[in-house]
Amino acid sequence: MMTAGEPLVRLERLSKRFGQSLANDQVSISVPHGKVVAVVGENGAGKTTAMNLLAGLYMPDSGRIYVRGELLRPGSPRDSVRAGIGMVHQHFKLVDTMTGLDNISLAVDRGQILRRRRTSPAIDALMREVGFSFDLDVYVWQMTLAARQQLEILRALLSAGTHLLILDEPTSVLSALESAELFGRLRRITATGRSVVLISHKLKEVLEIADEVVVMRAGRVVHAGPIGSVTLFELGRLIVGDRLFGTGRPPPQRPGRPVLRLDHVRVANDLGLPAVEDVSLEVRAGELVAIAGVSGNGQTELMEAIGGIRELRGGSIAKPHQQRHRGFAYIPSQHLGTALAPNLSIAENAILGRHRSNPFRWWLRRRDVDSFARAAIERFDAKAQARQPVRQLSGGNLQRVILGRELAEDPELIVASYPTRGLDVASAAQIRNVLVDHAAAGAAVLVASEELEESFSIANRILVMHRGRIVGEYRSDSPELANIGRLMTTGVAS
Repeated sequence: MMTAGEPLVRLERLSKRFGQSLANDQVSISVPHGKVVAVVGENGAGKTTAMNLLAGLYMPDSGRIYVRGELLRPGSPRDSVRAGIGMVHQHFKLVDTMTGLDNISLAVDRGQILRRRRTSPAIDALMREVGFSFDLDVYVWQMTLAARQQLEILRALLSAGTHLLILDEPTSVLSALESAELFGRLRRITATGRSVVLISHKLKEVLEIADEVVVMRAGRVVHAGPIGSVTLFELGRLIVGDRLFGTGRPPPQRPGRPVLRLDHVRVANDLGLPAVEDVSLEVRAGELVAIAGVSGNGQTELMEAIGGIRELRGGSIAKPHQQRHRGFAYIPSQHLGTALAPNLSIAENAILGRHRSNPFRWWLRRRDVDSFARAAIERFDAKAQARQPVRQLSGGNLQRVILGRELAEDPELIVASYPTRGLDVASAAQIRNVLVDHAAAGAAVLVASEELEESFSIANRILVMHRGRIVGEYRSDSPELANIGRLMTTGVAS
């Protein structure tokens, strides 16, 4: 029975191991009613694992969970939903070939035919209450990332009357404007008495939206308290401890021969509408070029076309062949389902696309596969084991596995689409430094980024995209960089 002052949710001394890895070590977290509690820390610090324990997706090795004063049966997603716990994962759990309404049906009435005239008033009322605006009759694969996220939140709120909404890195796929709109919706949600747990690595956003903050490091809670009790600098220090990480710098400007060339490229989006219009660019050996732009202006479609997973509507792309030694590495923006097969092990994912090259050729001996995977893991300090399924990894470790595979043969061209999206400060710095080092060693590197500071810190040249076109080009030491923000939003420099 809940007593006066009892928090909505209380995690008491939860511990969880995956093999030899201790993901959560005596974790205790309290979530009050009607508040936003931010859980921050490096990728792999145990944030998502703790919330997965609360959502019933994992069984804790020890510890207890209380919801409104009642002991929650652990390891049962159904019991967690019935207790009012809803979770929106960083990688969406939607069926792409179904409409938004059908996806809601899977959660609300377990897949029975959802009659719109019976359920529409409740759904429409909740959408108005929270401030959602998207079409439920559109197929998920046709929705923007922001609309898919709204659908996930709506589905969670409709499931068994959610009292606590858990959001795992919700702004990692959103533009600055979309993030601000999301925060407005979260305030509406907490105004109804519901609570929100926000897993995030963006500390400025945490200071803006959260009421309380919990800092995790190496599986433990190292700080918990009101958001006003810590500064931005103190939060960063709590997260990474006493370690220092490089901020990145552009590689030396010694460009060689052209490695990647695009001539008048045109690409359509998933709806068949123009996304990239007449783009021509060149990347030379030994330089790092960044494509900057507000999300949704064709950067993703352009990078997918270069990566070979989206068809051209016109123009041409010249790049090294994928299978050739020192060929082509592609790092897509979507980890699971595009770069990695979630149900396969790290070792199996590490050899995807490499199984016909050395040291494998046609004979996939387990010891060779495991040895290759271990080398990839150790090269980028991924906290994982070769036979562990990749679906168990944090965002930073997923990206490290991809980098270990794609950069194993030191390719002459690296195309990276939002390589630091969703990563903590330390992981992002490591990956930026890896890309800079490869460019300094002679590779041609093309990066798409939404972070202007990131582009400034690592790129020799910055290309600005607006409405599917390259509307500006700047060197990283140009005094005109103040124009980039205007170009990104309006397409006009002054």
